[in-house]
Amino acid sequence: MNPIKSTVPVRSGNLALLPAIIGAAICLFFIRNGFVFFFLLPLGFIGYGWGPKTLWSATGFAILGNFVLTFFIGMIIRVPGMDMLWDILWFSATAAAFAWTIMPADERSLQIPGSQRLAIGASLSALIFIGLSARAFDSPDFYDLIKNQIEAVSALFFSGIGPEAFDMDLVIGFLRNVIMRGGALVTTVVLLFMNRQLGIFLIRIFGGKRRPNVFVNFHVHPRLFWALLFSVLLLLASNAFAWENFIIVLSNVVILCIMMFLAQGYGIIKYFTLKPAFPPFLRFMLPVFLVIAVFWPGVNAFVFGAIVILGIVENWVAFRPVNISGSPATPQA
Repeated sequence: MNPIKSTVPVRSGNLALLPAIIGAAICLFFIRNGFVFFFLLPLGFIGYGWGPKTLWSATGFAILGNFVLTFFIGMIIRVPGMDMLWDILWFSATAAAFAWTIMPADERSLQIPGSQRLAIGASLSALIFIGLSARAFDSPDFYDLIKNQIEAVSALFFSGIGPEAFDMDLVIGFLRNVIMRGGALVTTVVLLFMNRQLGIFLIRIFGGKRRPNVFVNFHVHPRLFWALLFSVLLLLASNAFAWENFIIVLSNVVILCIMMFLAQGYGIIKYFTLKPAFPPFLRFMLPVFLVIAVFWPGVNAFVFGAIVILGIVENWVAFRPVNISGSPATPQA
């Protein structure tokens, strides 16, 4: 193995069994102790530090360990078998999707670009998450949990307003719609990508080399514009005829297309900010502004909407060198 500062090897072709076991153990510790949004981070650290063989070994150990823990704990506290099954399926699919996403685009990943692997893996994980959520929404324990959360928020921000002021069926129905119509997909994409970036950052702390910005050269295929356009039209038609199943599927397709164009739009901005003539102060402030915009109601919709439009416009205006093949979105372009 090639050590970096005598600590972390990078892209070794050999299997490092001990790091795989330790990474899987930390992964299970995070998921079982409430650190759900960071449970993939150990796998990211292993993947970027030790390479694909150790990464897949750690993923397999984590999936096996989660199966044993879920079954053992479920038997003790008498969790229904289907609930245990959905939990095992979601963990397994999400961990495997993450491992597949961060692999280098070589023959092992069938030369599928990382963005496509992310979209495919996130879609599968989100589909299972929807099934897991559907069972949770029908559970009395989940009803009580939401009620307690509303009570805590009301006591903190709305003095004198108790949970009885809220229609719990309406609240749970709203949550169900959000999750099924894109919320699960957005959450999964953020989960996978955030842990990927954190894994890269953590490796750099231990001396790993700086990796090129993933957005700068990110391009979606021009045909994605037509997929977005036709999906929006079909979604409008489905809403008019109240076709619930079509609405759910098409909503997720539209959300996925929008996220891809959002990434492309941000790539355009990042491309220009990395030019030597761009003011360093503004380059530093851009991520800060975007973080603030996420939590600024009204502004966030405007900012992210503008970035999505910028990504779509690149189908006709060549802001950056294009590294993919394919005809433009319109024959005239």
